[in-house]
Amino acid sequence: MPYLIDSDWVIDHLENVPAATQLLQKLAPQRIAISVVTYMEVMQGVLRNPDPRAARATFDAFLANTPVLPFSTAVAERCAAIREDLKQRTRRINSRALDLINAAIAVEYGLTLVTRNVEDYKDIPGLSLYS
Repeated sequence: MPYLIDSDWVIDHLENVPAATQLLQKLAPQRIAISVVTYMEVMQGVLRNPDPRAARATFDAFLANTPVLPFSTAVAERCAAIREDLKQRTRRINSRALDLINAAIAVEYGLTLVTRNVEDYKDIPGLSLYS
């Protein structure tokens, strides 16, 4: 699984945005996954959708071929190290706590993060970003 897909791309894919669907189709043969953070963010959108049952069915179909990677103790340790590194460099931490968990999952599993939110990730050591 070389790619961890961030919620921005997943949400667009589920809403049939052509660019998002094309990108995920391009990356899927090389293996894609999402984090439990992305799962939570997408699920929030499912719950507020005017037709939550249909939105859930679409999300479930996506998940049939896309693993959800957990927030494990190894990821927690990795995230703590990332947070401490950023703190030492006087970078933002608390306002992007979920992004740092996503980054820790990507680094821990050796994945390239696919996101349009590059600004919140570019200063994280060891994180590979898709471009």
